[in-house]
Amino acid sequence: MTPKFGDALNERLGLKALDYEVPKTTDRLKYMLGGLTAFLIALLVVTGLYLSQYYNPTPAGAHDSVLYLITRAPLGDWVRSLHYWSAGGVVVTVTAHLAYVFWRRSYKRPREVTWWAGVAMAGVLFLLTITGTVLRYDQEGFEALLHFVAGGNLTGAFGAFFTEGFTPSTSLLSRIFGLHTSLLPILLFMLIGLHFWLIRQLGIHADYSETGIFRNHATRLGGFSLLLFAGLGLLAVSMPEGIGYPAVSGVEITKPFWPVLWVYGLENMLGAWGMILGPAIIFVFLAAVPLLDRREDDTPGRHGWVGWTGVVLSVAVLALWLYGRFGEAQQHIGM
Repeated sequence: MTPKFGDALNERLGLKALDYEVPKTTDRLKYMLGGLTAFLIALLVVTGLYLSQYYNPTPAGAHDSVLYLITRAPLGDWVRSLHYWSAGGVVVTVTAHLAYVFWRRSYKRPREVTWWAGVAMAGVLFLLTITGTVLRYDQEGFEALLHFVAGGNLTGAFGAFFTEGFTPSTSLLSRIFGLHTSLLPILLFMLIGLHFWLIRQLGIHADYSETGIFRNHATRLGGFSLLLFAGLGLLAVSMPEGIGYPAVSGVEITKPFWPVLWVYGLENMLGAWGMILGPAIIFVFLAAVPLLDRREDDTPGRHGWVGWTGVVLSVAVLALWLYGRFGEAQQHIGM
């Protein structure tokens, strides 16, 4: 980029606004987990927009439209597989980001709302993960849909949206498609905007004794994002995501997408209530962390009993995930 061209871009796009100070430590990968999560969300949006052009969100046409996408749409199989691997990747990055922020106790005053926005984003991503599974509408997707119905029936008025009786005008599959492609992404973008604005206004919880500029941080983040994209693209080529046979009602024989296996393990133990209580306990605890950690200092790792509670819950989730992964498939909802 020539100096004159760079000056022209700076003048018209306001790029000099990116030259504010940030801690030098943000050049490390552990401080880029949030940025990588944002990149993966953008990738999911782009690939999802492409996939939606070929998808038929009706019980009669959904499975066939996915088959068409895989076999006949230009680059359809690769884009769908890239979407699948990016969905798994965003679960990894957002979990690692939350864990690191929790360990650093970056939720302390005045950053409580920043933390709550991040927890809410993680919750929305969790819902996007499980609603996306339904859209496959193979055996796994059909069973996921019936779990939504069971959860809606268990929670009464709170879960009425996820029952077939909510409205006769559209199918539940169509409503979940709208939730996955419109309502949840809109909520996610609002939370991302709030989260980034608060980070910009309140600063990053790190040592400011050595500083750099955000533009350099963003450039480095862009490099890591391109490497991540290349890795996911190779996975999409070498390990494309398939689709199961059309659903057969009356049986429950599949296990869910791997990030949800811990919920599946809890459901094996508690029945259908497990899929509601498990995520509720985790997200209520995360939301309550700034209120529970009353220590005045913000030294990383010095959470007291709140930290040990987080460790116990993390170990429990890991144990449930292993149980869900390696245990036998079970009937949960009386299909």
